[in-house]
Amino acid sequence: MSPIELPTSTESATEAAAQGAPSANHAKSARTPRTGVFGWGIVAPKSPNMGAFARNLATSESWLTPFGGFGPSNFLVGHPEFRFEDYKAWIDARFAPRHYQNLKEKMDYPSLYAIGAFIQALEQNPGLEKLMQELGGQAHVYLGTGLGSVEAMYQSSITLHIAQQRWNRFWGSRENNSALSSYLDGQLKGLHDVPLNPADAEGDLVELSLAWEAYWMERSPELREYLDEAAAIDSLVMEGQVEQGKLHVIRERGKRHARLQEKWGAPDPPWKVSANLIWNIHNTPASQISILGRITGLAFAPVAACSTFGVALRLAMHAVERGEAKVVVVGATDPPPHPLIVGSFYGSLFLSSSRQVSIPFSPPRRTHV
Repeated sequence: MSPIELPTSTESATEAAAQGAPSANHAKSARTPRTGVFGWGIVAPKSPNMGAFARNLATSESWLTPFGGFGPSNFLVGHPEFRFEDYKAWIDARFAPRHYQNLKEKMDYPSLYAIGAFIQALEQNPGLEKLMQELGGQAHVYLGTGLGSVEAMYQSSITLHIAQQRWNRFWGSRENNSALSSYLDGQLKGLHDVPLNPADAEGDLVELSLAWEAYWMERSPELREYLDEAAAIDSLVMEGQVEQGKLHVIRERGKRHARLQEKWGAPDPPWKVSANLIWNIHNTPASQISILGRITGLAFAPVAACSTFGVALRLAMHAVERGEAKVVVVGATDPPPHPLIVGSFYGSLFLSSSRQVSIPFSPPRRTHV
């Protein structure tokens, strides 16, 4: 039998349970391989694992809880129950001690949920882990997402926005901008696109101040001098052996950049934001599972909104039927409820704020996050 392994997380779990393992009757011909489920896992509201999920299915209690993302509100959402610490021993047994901590620090919840579900699946059938490693290119990972890592995108955007404001305010101030100083003293003429000076206005000055500071930041001679010095630091070349030379250049650049910041008293530039946005693109859950499982075949993220899991499942079955894969890790993962998600669904008139558990697609059309 050529198996399809289906560890699922978050929104895909109910669909996986409903579909189950395709039977032999679905084979198109005697030559078409049969497919089956050989391990599964889940992260869902009130359900950190398959055992809890099965128990919850037997009860009639709501899995929804109040959403506090806006402070007190009328929204009900499902918060996944999850502890990444539960999987530390499994990871530590296979990787260097720092690997678990790197995952915890850099990965957003969609990746962590998927990792947890994947480890659950492997623990249900211990032979799978070794089998997938031995299969080489015939073991694949198709693990997608609908919304992606919303929290990582949100935090990166907020960090960049605040850093840019500080940057503009510093270089757009009279103390650090001789062009602005000349303009305010009446010595710089011929500028026709200068925004209104907030000092000459009344009322809400926030937008005026942002426009004023951004305009003058771009025209600061001192900023150009700073950038020239920064470019010279980044142009340091590596000498000698690669490993030693690389480390020396990195350390030297860091020291010189620190001295540059001290010299100017400038805030950190806005491009020195966290790299977590890059670590949490849509393909990250699939790639992390391929790394943890040492799976060397095709790994990618199907992205098809609410039908992501169904698309991933069909792609996996096609791969097995065509003989391209013998085992495929299939799943879908999404983030926990977030103010951006809740607000977007409410704004699109799909989300109820009645504090009542509504039947999906019943009038008025409602759903829950």
